[in-house]
Amino acid sequence: MKEFIELIQNSNHLVALTGAGMSTESGLPDFRSQGGLWCGRDPYEIASPQAIGTDDFFEFYQMRIEDLLKHKPNIGHYVLTKLEKEGILKALLTQNIDGFHQLSGTQRVIEVHGHMRYLVCSRCGKEYPATAYRQCTYYCTDENCKAPIRPPIVLFGEPLDSDAWDSAVQEVEQADTVLVMGTSLQVYPFAGLVELAHETGSKIMIINKTSTPLDYLADHVIHESISKILSEIATSIFGNDWFAHLKEHNQV
Repeated sequence: MKEFIELIQNSNHLVALTGAGMSTESGLPDFRSQGGLWCGRDPYEIASPQAIGTDDFFEFYQMRIEDLLKHKPNIGHYVLTKLEKEGILKALLTQNIDGFHQLSGTQRVIEVHGHMRYLVCSRCGKEYPATAYRQCTYYCTDENCKAPIRPPIVLFGEPLDSDAWDSAVQEVEQADTVLVMGTSLQVYPFAGLVELAHETGSKIMIINKTSTPLDYLADHVIHESISKILSEIATSIFGNDWFAHLKEHNQV
Protein backbone atom coordinates (compact mmCIF):
# COMPACT_ATOMS: atom_id res chain seq x y z
CA MET A 1 0.00 0.00 0.00
CA LYS A 2 2.89 2.36 0.75
CA GLU A 3 4.30 1.95 -2.78
CA PHE A 4 0.79 2.40 -4.20
CA ILE A 5 0.41 5.76 -2.42
CA GLU A 6 3.91 6.89 -3.35
CA LEU A 7 3.21 6.22 -7.03
CA ILE A 8 0.17 8.49 -6.86
CA GLN A 9 1.98 11.24 -4.95
CA ASN A 10 5.02 11.19 -7.21
CA SER A 11 3.20 10.97 -10.53
CA ASN A 12 3.54 13.83 -13.01
CA HIS A 13 0.46 12.93 -15.04
CA LEU A 14 -1.97 10.65 -13.20
CA VAL A 15 -4.97 9.47 -15.21
CA ALA A 16 -7.87 7.50 -13.71
CA LEU A 17 -10.03 4.96 -15.56
CA THR A 18 -13.34 3.97 -13.96
CA GLY A 19 -16.10 1.47 -14.65
CA ALA A 20 -19.39 0.37 -13.11
CA GLY A 21 -17.72 -0.92 -9.94
CA MET A 22 -16.96 2.69 -9.07
CA SER A 23 -20.67 3.32 -8.54
CA THR A 24 -21.83 0.01 -7.07
CA GLU A 25 -20.80 1.41 -3.69
CA SER A 26 -23.36 4.15 -4.29
CA GLY A 27 -26.00 1.44 -4.62
CA LEU A 28 -26.12 1.16 -8.41
CA PRO A 29 -25.90 -2.31 -9.98
CA ASP A 30 -23.02 -3.21 -12.26
CA PHE A 31 -23.44 -5.09 -15.52
CA ARG A 32 -21.52 -8.34 -15.61
CA SER A 33 -21.42 -9.70 -12.07
CA GLN A 34 -23.96 -12.15 -10.66
CA GLY A 35 -27.14 -10.11 -10.29
CA GLY A 36 -25.82 -7.37 -12.60
CA LEU A 37 -27.92 -5.62 -15.22
CA TRP A 38 -27.02 -8.09 -17.96
CA CYS A 39 -27.64 -11.15 -15.79
CA GLY A 40 -30.40 -13.09 -17.55
CA ARG A 41 -30.69 -10.42 -20.24
CA ASP A 42 -29.34 -10.18 -23.76
CA PRO A 43 -27.98 -6.61 -23.96
CA TYR A 44 -28.42 -6.58 -27.74
CA GLU A 45 -32.18 -6.98 -27.26
CA ILE A 46 -32.53 -3.93 -25.00
CA ALA A 47 -29.41 -1.79 -25.48
CA SER A 48 -28.67 -1.76 -29.20
CA PRO A 49 -29.75 0.55 -32.05
CA GLN A 50 -32.22 -2.13 -33.16
CA ALA A 51 -33.94 -1.96 -29.77
CA ILE A 52 -34.63 1.79 -29.90
CA GLY A 53 -38.38 2.38 -29.90
CA THR A 54 -39.29 -0.96 -28.32
CA ASP A 55 -41.09 -1.26 -24.99
CA ASP A 56 -38.10 -3.14 -23.56
CA PHE A 57 -35.78 -0.26 -24.47
CA PHE A 58 -38.00 2.42 -22.94
CA GLU A 59 -38.68 0.38 -19.79
CA PHE A 60 -35.01 -0.46 -19.25
CA TYR A 61 -33.72 3.09 -19.59
CA GLN A 62 -36.60 4.57 -17.61
CA MET A 63 -35.62 2.17 -14.82
CA ARG A 64 -31.98 3.21 -15.13
CA ILE A 65 -32.76 6.93 -15.01
CA GLU A 66 -35.04 6.50 -11.99
CA ASP A 67 -32.29 4.49 -10.29
CA LEU A 68 -29.74 7.25 -10.88
CA LEU A 69 -32.06 9.86 -9.37
CA LYS A 70 -32.27 7.82 -6.14
CA HIS A 71 -28.51 7.59 -5.59
CA LYS A 72 -25.52 9.89 -5.23
CA PRO A 73 -21.72 9.82 -5.45
CA ASN A 74 -19.84 7.85 -2.81
CA ILE A 75 -16.68 8.70 -0.93
CA GLY A 76 -14.51 7.24 -3.70
CA HIS A 77 -15.85 9.82 -6.15
CA TYR A 78 -14.98 12.60 -3.71
CA VAL A 79 -11.44 11.32 -3.20
CA LEU A 80 -10.85 11.55 -6.95
CA THR A 81 -12.24 15.10 -6.91
CA LYS A 82 -9.84 15.96 -4.08
CA LEU A 83 -6.90 14.49 -6.01
CA GLU A 84 -7.85 16.64 -9.00
CA LYS A 85 -8.23 19.81 -6.92
CA GLU A 86 -4.77 19.25 -5.45
CA GLY A 87 -3.29 18.95 -8.95
CA ILE A 88 -2.47 15.24 -8.66
CA LEU A 89 -5.15 13.78 -10.94
CA LYS A 90 -4.97 15.23 -14.45
CA ALA A 91 -7.90 13.48 -16.15
CA LEU A 92 -10.61 10.93 -15.46
CA LEU A 93 -11.80 8.59 -18.21
CA THR A 94 -14.98 6.68 -17.47
CA GLN A 95 -17.23 4.03 -18.93
CA ASN A 96 -19.95 5.18 -16.55
CA ILE A 97 -22.99 7.09 -17.75
CA ASP A 98 -24.28 8.08 -14.29
CA GLY A 99 -22.57 11.49 -14.08
CA PHE A 100 -21.47 10.89 -10.47
CA HIS A 101 -17.92 12.08 -11.14
CA GLN A 102 -19.24 15.49 -12.20
CA LEU A 103 -21.73 15.56 -9.31
CA SER A 104 -18.85 15.07 -6.88
CA GLY A 105 -17.01 18.01 -8.45
CA THR A 106 -14.45 16.46 -10.80
CA GLN A 107 -13.88 18.77 -13.77
CA ARG A 108 -11.78 16.90 -16.34
CA VAL A 109 -14.09 13.94 -17.05
CA ILE A 110 -14.15 12.17 -20.40
CA GLU A 111 -17.32 10.07 -20.72
CA VAL A 112 -16.30 7.48 -23.28
CA HIS A 113 -19.73 5.80 -23.31
CA GLY A 114 -21.87 8.94 -23.07
CA HIS A 115 -24.22 10.07 -20.29
CA MET A 116 -27.85 10.19 -19.14
CA ARG A 117 -28.17 13.81 -18.04
CA TYR A 118 -30.80 14.34 -20.73
CA LEU A 119 -32.46 12.47 -23.61
CA VAL A 120 -32.26 13.20 -27.33
CA CYS A 121 -34.35 12.46 -30.39
CA SER A 122 -32.80 9.56 -32.26
CA ARG A 123 -33.34 11.37 -35.56
CA CYS A 124 -33.30 15.17 -35.23
CA GLY A 125 -31.27 15.42 -32.01
CA LYS A 126 -33.79 17.57 -30.11
CA GLU A 127 -33.04 17.45 -26.38
CA TYR A 128 -35.48 16.40 -23.65
CA PRO A 129 -35.10 16.28 -19.85
CA ALA A 130 -33.96 12.97 -18.40
CA THR A 131 -37.37 12.66 -16.74
CA ALA A 132 -39.24 12.73 -20.08
CA TYR A 133 -39.89 9.00 -19.93
CA ARG A 134 -41.55 9.52 -16.55
CA GLN A 135 -44.04 11.83 -18.29
CA CYS A 136 -44.60 9.11 -20.92
CA THR A 137 -42.77 11.13 -23.58
CA TYR A 138 -41.14 8.43 -25.66
CA TYR A 139 -41.22 10.03 -29.11
CA CYS A 140 -40.07 13.35 -30.49
CA THR A 141 -42.74 16.03 -30.13
CA ASP A 142 -41.72 17.71 -33.39
CA GLU A 143 -44.60 17.14 -35.82
CA ASN A 144 -42.14 16.56 -38.67
CA CYS A 145 -40.12 13.96 -36.79
CA LYS A 146 -41.88 11.74 -34.21
CA ALA A 147 -38.81 9.49 -33.87
CA PRO A 148 -38.06 7.68 -30.57
CA ILE A 149 -36.06 9.60 -27.97
CA ARG A 150 -33.08 7.96 -26.31
CA PRO A 151 -30.20 8.64 -23.92
CA PRO A 152 -27.04 10.03 -25.62
CA ILE A 153 -25.06 6.92 -24.75
CA VAL A 154 -23.11 4.39 -26.79
CA LEU A 155 -25.34 1.38 -27.39
CA PHE A 156 -24.06 -2.07 -28.32
CA GLY A 157 -22.98 -1.98 -31.94
CA GLU A 158 -22.56 1.80 -32.07
CA PRO A 159 -19.21 3.55 -32.53
CA LEU A 160 -17.72 5.65 -29.75
CA ASP A 161 -17.81 9.41 -30.02
CA SER A 162 -14.58 10.15 -31.88
CA ASP A 163 -13.78 13.34 -29.95
CA ALA A 164 -14.20 11.64 -26.57
CA TRP A 165 -12.16 8.64 -27.65
CA ASP A 166 -9.35 10.73 -29.14
CA SER A 167 -9.16 12.75 -25.91
CA ALA A 168 -9.03 9.56 -23.85
CA VAL A 169 -6.20 8.15 -25.95
CA GLN A 170 -4.24 11.41 -25.71
CA GLU A 171 -4.55 11.44 -21.93
CA VAL A 172 -3.29 7.87 -21.62
CA GLU A 173 -0.40 8.60 -23.98
CA GLN A 174 0.63 11.52 -21.75
CA ALA A 175 0.20 9.60 -18.50
CA ASP A 176 3.05 8.28 -16.42
CA THR A 177 0.65 6.61 -13.98
CA VAL A 178 -2.77 5.08 -14.69
CA LEU A 179 -5.17 4.20 -11.87
CA VAL A 180 -7.86 1.71 -12.98
CA MET A 181 -10.93 1.19 -10.78
CA GLY A 182 -14.14 -0.80 -10.91
CA THR A 183 -13.97 -2.15 -14.43
CA SER A 184 -13.94 -5.76 -15.57
CA LEU A 185 -11.65 -4.75 -18.46
CA GLN A 186 -13.64 -7.01 -20.76
CA VAL A 187 -15.22 -4.31 -22.94
CA TYR A 188 -13.18 -2.93 -25.82
CA PRO A 189 -11.99 -0.48 -26.91
CA PHE A 190 -12.02 0.93 -23.33
CA ALA A 191 -9.98 -1.99 -21.98
CA GLY A 192 -7.44 -1.27 -24.70
CA LEU A 193 -6.51 1.93 -22.86
CA VAL A 194 -4.81 -0.22 -20.22
CA GLU A 195 -2.88 -2.04 -22.92
CA LEU A 196 -1.91 1.33 -24.40
CA ALA A 197 -0.70 2.51 -20.98
CA HIS A 198 1.46 -0.59 -20.72
CA GLU A 199 2.90 -0.03 -24.20
CA THR A 200 3.81 3.58 -23.41
CA GLY A 201 5.54 2.63 -20.16
CA SER A 202 3.05 3.98 -17.61
CA LYS A 203 2.82 2.55 -14.14
CA ILE A 204 -0.53 0.77 -13.87
CA MET A 205 -2.52 0.28 -10.66
CA ILE A 206 -5.79 -1.65 -10.55
CA ILE A 207 -8.37 -1.57 -7.76
CA ASN A 208 -11.22 -4.01 -8.35
CA LYS A 209 -13.06 -6.48 -6.15
CA THR A 210 -12.44 -9.30 -8.62
CA SER A 211 -9.59 -10.14 -10.95
CA THR A 212 -9.52 -8.83 -14.52
CA PRO A 213 -8.00 -10.27 -17.70
CA LEU A 214 -5.41 -7.47 -17.66
CA ASP A 215 -4.21 -7.75 -14.06
CA TYR A 216 -0.96 -9.19 -15.40
CA LEU A 217 -0.11 -5.82 -16.98
CA ALA A 218 -0.40 -3.94 -13.69
CA ASP A 219 2.40 -2.96 -11.35
CA HIS A 220 0.01 -3.15 -8.40
CA VAL A 221 -3.36 -4.90 -8.06
CA ILE A 222 -5.67 -4.61 -5.05
CA HIS A 223 -8.85 -6.70 -4.86
CA GLU A 224 -10.78 -4.62 -2.37
CA SER A 225 -13.48 -1.96 -1.99
CA ILE A 226 -12.61 1.10 -4.08
CA SER A 227 -13.95 3.55 -1.49
CA LYS A 228 -11.98 1.85 1.26
CA ILE A 229 -8.68 2.00 -0.62
CA LEU A 230 -9.21 5.54 -1.92
CA SER A 231 -10.12 6.69 1.60
CA GLU A 232 -6.87 5.24 2.91
CA ILE A 233 -4.96 6.97 0.12
CA ALA A 234 -6.63 10.33 0.82
CA THR A 235 -6.04 10.06 4.57
CA SER A 236 -2.38 9.23 3.99
CA ILE A 237 -1.86 12.16 1.62
CA PHE A 238 -4.19 14.81 3.06
CA GLY A 239 -4.74 13.75 6.68
CA ASN A 240 -8.10 13.22 8.36
CA ASP A 241 -9.51 16.73 7.90
CA TRP A 242 -10.52 16.25 4.26
CA PHE A 243 -13.14 13.67 5.25
CA ALA A 244 -14.51 15.80 8.09
CA HIS A 245 -15.10 18.60 5.57
CA LEU A 246 -17.21 16.28 3.40
CA LYS A 247 -19.30 15.18 6.38
CA GLU A 248 -19.91 18.79 7.41
CA HIS A 249 -21.40 19.48 3.99
CA ASN A 250 -23.45 16.24 3.97
CA GLN A 251 -21.63 15.02 0.88
CA VAL A 252 -21.08 11.52 2.26
